Amino acid sequence: MQIIGSPNPQHFKSAMAHIFREMVLRGDISTGSTVLDIGCGCGRMAIPFSRFLETGKYYGIDVWEEGIEWCRNNIKRDGVEFEFILRESKNNYYFSEVDFSSQNDYHLGEIERNSVDFAFAISLFTHLRSFDCYNYFSELGRVLASGGCAYVTAFIIDEYFFEYVRRTGMHSAVRQIEPGCYYAYSGQDFFAGYTMNKWKEIVDSSGLKIVSYDVGKWAEKPGALNHQDTFALVSSAYRNEKKPSVDRIPNY
Repeated sequence: MQIIGSPNPQHFKSAMAHIFREMVLRGDISTGSTVLDIGCGCGRMAIPFSRFLETGKYYGIDVWEEGIEWCRNNIKRDGVEFEFILRESKNNYYFSEVDFSSQNDYHLGEIERNSVDFAFAISLFTHLRSFDCYNYFSELGRVLASGGCAYVTAFIIDEYFFEYVRRTGMHSAVRQIEPGCYYAYSGQDFFAGYTMNKWKEIVDSSGLKIVSYDVGKWAEKPGALNHQDTFALVSSAYRNEKKPSVDRIPNY
Protein backbone atom coordinates (compact mmCIF):
# COMPACT_ATOMS: atom_id res chain seq x y z
CA MET A 1 0.00 0.00 0.00
CA GLN A 2 2.82 2.41 0.84
CA ILE A 3 4.60 1.76 -2.47
CA ILE A 4 1.54 2.93 -4.42
CA GLY A 5 1.17 6.01 -2.23
CA SER A 6 -1.18 5.08 0.63
CA PRO A 7 0.33 5.73 4.09
CA ASN A 8 -2.28 3.61 5.89
CA PRO A 9 -5.23 1.24 5.21
CA GLN A 10 -7.80 4.00 5.70
CA HIS A 11 -6.30 6.10 2.91
CA PHE A 12 -6.00 3.03 0.68
CA LYS A 13 -9.66 2.11 1.15
CA SER A 14 -10.95 5.69 0.83
CA ALA A 15 -9.07 6.28 -2.43
CA MET A 16 -10.18 2.88 -3.73
CA ALA A 17 -13.86 3.57 -3.09
CA HIS A 18 -13.76 7.12 -4.48
CA ILE A 19 -11.99 6.19 -7.71
CA PHE A 20 -14.01 3.02 -8.23
CA ARG A 21 -17.37 4.74 -7.91
CA GLU A 22 -16.36 7.53 -10.29
CA MET A 23 -15.07 5.07 -12.88
CA VAL A 24 -18.23 2.97 -12.86
CA LEU A 25 -20.36 6.07 -13.27
CA ARG A 26 -18.23 7.51 -16.06
CA GLY A 27 -17.55 4.25 -17.87
CA ASP A 28 -21.05 2.76 -17.85
CA ILE A 29 -19.45 -0.55 -16.81
CA SER A 30 -21.61 -3.66 -16.59
CA THR A 31 -21.12 -6.75 -14.45
CA GLY A 32 -19.97 -8.62 -17.57
CA SER A 33 -17.51 -6.06 -18.93
CA THR A 34 -13.93 -6.65 -19.99
CA VAL A 35 -11.79 -4.28 -17.92
CA LEU A 36 -8.15 -3.24 -18.37
CA ASP A 37 -6.07 -1.79 -15.54
CA ILE A 38 -2.73 -0.41 -16.78
CA GLY A 39 -0.48 -0.01 -13.76
CA CYS A 40 -2.52 -2.22 -11.42
CA GLY A 41 0.07 -2.21 -8.62
CA CYS A 42 -1.10 -4.36 -5.72
CA GLY A 43 -4.68 -4.49 -6.98
CA ARG A 44 -6.22 -1.45 -5.35
CA MET A 45 -8.86 -1.25 -8.08
CA ALA A 46 -8.95 -4.99 -8.84
CA ILE A 47 -10.29 -5.60 -5.32
CA PRO A 48 -13.61 -3.72 -5.79
CA PHE A 49 -13.94 -5.04 -9.35
CA SER A 50 -13.66 -8.58 -7.95
CA ARG A 51 -16.89 -7.84 -6.07
CA PHE A 52 -18.59 -5.93 -8.88
CA LEU A 53 -17.96 -8.17 -11.88
CA GLU A 54 -20.03 -11.33 -12.19
CA THR A 55 -18.70 -12.49 -15.56
CA GLY A 56 -16.32 -10.92 -18.07
CA LYS A 57 -12.58 -10.43 -17.68
CA TYR A 58 -10.15 -8.24 -15.81
CA TYR A 59 -6.62 -7.55 -17.08
CA GLY A 60 -4.09 -6.02 -14.70
CA ILE A 61 -0.65 -4.99 -16.00
CA ASP A 62 2.33 -3.70 -14.04
CA VAL A 63 6.14 -3.68 -13.94
CA TRP A 64 6.13 -4.43 -10.17
CA GLU A 65 6.70 -8.17 -9.70
CA GLU A 66 5.75 -8.29 -6.02
CA GLY A 67 2.46 -6.50 -6.66
CA ILE A 68 1.58 -8.78 -9.59
CA GLU A 69 2.32 -11.92 -7.55
CA TRP A 70 0.14 -10.68 -4.69
CA CYS A 71 -2.74 -10.03 -7.10
CA ARG A 72 -2.39 -13.47 -8.69
CA ASN A 73 -2.50 -15.15 -5.29
CA ASN A 74 -5.26 -13.12 -3.66
CA ILE A 75 -7.71 -11.63 -6.18
CA LYS A 76 -10.17 -14.14 -7.61
CA ARG A 77 -13.88 -14.59 -8.23
CA ASP A 78 -15.83 -17.51 -9.67
CA GLY A 79 -17.14 -16.71 -13.14
CA VAL A 80 -14.67 -13.87 -13.75
CA GLU A 81 -11.31 -14.33 -15.45
CA PHE A 82 -8.56 -12.35 -13.76
CA GLU A 83 -5.25 -12.13 -15.62
CA PHE A 84 -2.37 -10.21 -14.06
CA ILE A 85 0.52 -9.59 -16.43
CA LEU A 86 4.07 -8.67 -15.43
CA ARG A 87 5.39 -6.28 -18.06
CA GLU A 88 9.17 -6.28 -18.06
CA SER A 89 10.78 -2.87 -18.33
CA LYS A 90 14.25 -2.13 -19.68
CA ASN A 91 14.19 1.24 -17.98
CA ASN A 92 12.03 0.89 -14.90
CA TYR A 93 12.51 4.43 -13.68
CA TYR A 94 9.72 4.08 -11.14
CA PHE A 95 12.11 1.96 -9.08
CA SER A 96 15.49 3.19 -10.34
CA GLU A 97 17.34 6.14 -11.81
CA VAL A 98 16.09 7.50 -15.14
CA ASP A 99 18.15 6.42 -18.14
CA PHE A 100 17.07 8.57 -21.08
CA SER A 101 19.22 6.52 -23.45
CA SER A 102 17.19 3.34 -22.83
CA GLN A 103 13.72 2.91 -24.34
CA ASN A 104 11.02 0.56 -23.13
CA ASP A 105 8.71 -1.52 -25.28
CA TYR A 106 5.43 -1.23 -23.39
CA HIS A 107 2.60 -3.02 -25.16
CA LEU A 108 -0.72 -4.82 -24.64
CA GLY A 109 0.03 -7.70 -26.95
CA GLU A 110 -1.90 -10.21 -24.83
CA ILE A 111 -5.17 -8.37 -25.48
CA GLU A 112 -7.22 -8.65 -28.67
CA ARG A 113 -8.20 -5.66 -30.80
CA ASN A 114 -11.47 -3.90 -29.85
CA SER A 115 -12.04 -6.28 -26.91
CA VAL A 116 -11.90 -3.94 -23.87
CA ASP A 117 -15.06 -2.23 -22.65
CA PHE A 118 -13.38 -0.06 -20.03
CA ALA A 119 -9.70 0.76 -19.49
CA PHE A 120 -8.04 2.92 -16.90
CA ALA A 121 -4.61 4.11 -15.78
CA ILE A 122 -4.46 5.81 -12.38
CA SER A 123 -1.22 7.70 -11.70
CA LEU A 124 0.62 5.84 -14.45
CA PHE A 125 1.32 8.53 -17.04
CA THR A 126 2.46 10.81 -14.21
CA HIS A 127 5.53 8.52 -13.99
CA LEU A 128 6.16 7.82 -17.70
CA ARG A 129 8.22 9.64 -20.30
CA SER A 130 6.49 10.66 -23.50
CA PHE A 131 7.93 7.74 -25.50
CA ASP A 132 6.24 5.28 -23.13
CA CYS A 133 3.01 7.28 -23.19
CA TYR A 134 2.88 7.07 -26.97
CA ASN A 135 3.39 3.29 -26.82
CA TYR A 136 0.66 2.68 -24.26
CA PHE A 137 -1.82 5.03 -25.92
CA SER A 138 -1.24 3.41 -29.30
CA GLU A 139 -2.07 0.05 -27.75
CA LEU A 140 -5.00 1.49 -25.82
CA GLY A 141 -6.50 2.80 -29.04
CA ARG A 142 -6.12 -0.67 -30.55
CA VAL A 143 -7.76 -2.69 -27.74
CA LEU A 144 -10.60 -0.33 -26.73
CA ALA A 145 -13.95 -1.42 -28.14
CA SER A 146 -16.26 0.92 -30.01
CA GLY A 147 -18.50 2.39 -27.34
CA GLY A 148 -15.84 1.71 -24.71
CA CYS A 149 -14.30 4.31 -22.42
CA ALA A 150 -10.85 4.95 -20.96
CA TYR A 151 -10.26 6.84 -17.71
CA VAL A 152 -6.74 8.18 -17.19
CA THR A 153 -4.96 10.65 -14.95
CA ALA A 154 -2.03 12.97 -15.67
CA PHE A 155 -0.14 16.03 -14.51
CA ILE A 156 -1.04 18.85 -16.90
CA ILE A 157 1.45 21.71 -16.91
CA ASP A 158 -0.56 24.93 -17.19
CA GLU A 159 -0.83 28.43 -15.74
CA TYR A 160 -2.18 27.03 -12.46
CA PHE A 161 0.93 24.87 -12.10
CA PHE A 162 3.34 27.75 -12.65
CA GLU A 163 1.39 29.96 -10.22
CA TYR A 164 1.45 27.12 -7.67
CA VAL A 165 5.25 26.84 -7.99
CA ARG A 166 5.68 30.61 -7.59
CA ARG A 167 3.39 30.71 -4.55
CA THR A 168 4.57 27.61 -2.70
CA GLY A 169 8.00 26.71 -4.04
CA MET A 170 6.76 23.15 -4.54
CA HIS A 171 7.94 21.26 -7.66
CA SER A 172 10.48 23.96 -8.43
CA ALA A 173 12.79 21.20 -9.72
CA VAL A 174 10.40 20.43 -12.60
CA ARG A 175 11.94 21.38 -15.95
CA GLN A 176 10.96 21.11 -19.61
CA ILE A 177 13.27 18.36 -20.91
CA GLU A 178 11.55 17.73 -24.24
CA PRO A 179 9.04 19.99 -26.07
CA GLY A 180 5.88 20.00 -23.95
CA CYS A 181 7.35 17.41 -21.53
CA TYR A 182 8.34 18.31 -17.96
CA TYR A 183 10.30 15.89 -15.76
CA ALA A 184 11.94 15.88 -12.34
CA TYR A 185 13.20 13.65 -9.54
CA SER A 186 14.04 9.96 -9.82
CA GLY A 187 12.97 6.51 -8.64
CA GLN A 188 9.48 6.26 -7.16
CA ASP A 189 9.25 10.05 -7.06
CA PHE A 190 9.86 10.44 -10.82
CA PHE A 191 7.54 13.19 -12.07
CA ALA A 192 6.26 13.45 -15.63
CA GLY A 193 3.99 16.30 -16.66
CA TYR A 194 2.77 17.49 -20.05
CA THR A 195 1.36 20.66 -21.51
CA MET A 196 -2.21 20.29 -22.74
CA ASN A 197 -1.06 20.61 -26.35
CA LYS A 198 1.45 17.80 -25.91
CA TRP A 199 -1.06 15.65 -24.05
CA LYS A 200 -3.65 16.09 -26.82
CA GLU A 201 -1.00 15.20 -29.38
CA ILE A 202 -0.28 11.94 -27.55
CA VAL A 203 -3.98 11.08 -27.20
CA ASP A 204 -4.85 12.02 -30.78
CA SER A 205 -2.05 9.84 -32.14
CA SER A 206 -3.81 6.78 -30.71
CA GLY A 207 -7.14 7.32 -32.46
CA LEU A 208 -8.76 8.29 -29.16
CA LYS A 209 -10.39 11.60 -28.26
CA ILE A 210 -10.91 13.47 -25.01
CA VAL A 211 -14.56 13.79 -24.01
CA SER A 212 -14.07 15.21 -20.53
CA TYR A 213 -11.30 16.87 -18.51
CA ASP A 214 -11.22 17.70 -14.80
CA VAL A 215 -8.41 19.68 -13.19
CA GLY A 216 -6.58 18.18 -10.20
CA LYS A 217 -5.90 19.26 -6.63
CA TRP A 218 -2.17 18.44 -6.91
CA ALA A 219 -1.36 22.01 -7.99
CA GLU A 220 -4.31 23.59 -6.14
CA LYS A 221 -6.22 24.11 -9.37
CA PRO A 222 -9.62 25.75 -8.78
CA GLY A 223 -12.70 23.53 -8.82
CA ALA A 224 -10.75 20.28 -8.52
CA LEU A 225 -12.44 17.10 -7.25
CA ASN A 226 -9.64 14.56 -7.74
CA HIS A 227 -5.96 14.72 -6.85
CA GLN A 228 -4.66 14.43 -10.43
CA ASP A 229 -5.90 15.91 -13.69
CA THR A 230 -8.46 13.41 -15.00
CA PHE A 231 -9.58 12.53 -18.52
CA ALA A 232 -12.29 10.36 -20.05
CA LEU A 233 -11.43 9.10 -23.54
CA VAL A 234 -13.33 7.26 -26.25
CA SER A 235 -12.49 5.98 -29.69
CA SER A 236 -12.79 8.54 -32.48
CA ALA A 237 -15.33 6.09 -33.98
CA TYR A 238 -17.38 6.06 -30.78
CA ARG A 239 -20.90 4.64 -30.85
CA ASN A 240 -22.99 4.48 -27.69
CA GLU A 241 -24.16 0.88 -27.59
CA LYS A 242 -24.59 0.32 -23.85
CA LYS A 243 -27.26 0.76 -21.24
CA PRO A 244 -26.67 2.39 -17.85
CA SER A 245 -25.79 0.13 -14.94
CA VAL A 246 -25.17 2.58 -12.11
CA ASP A 247 -27.52 0.71 -9.76
CA ARG A 248 -24.84 -2.00 -9.54
CA ILE A 249 -22.39 0.18 -7.62
CA PRO A 250 -21.60 -1.49 -4.24
CA ASN A 251 -21.07 0.45 -1.05
CA TYR A 252 -17.76 0.35 0.82
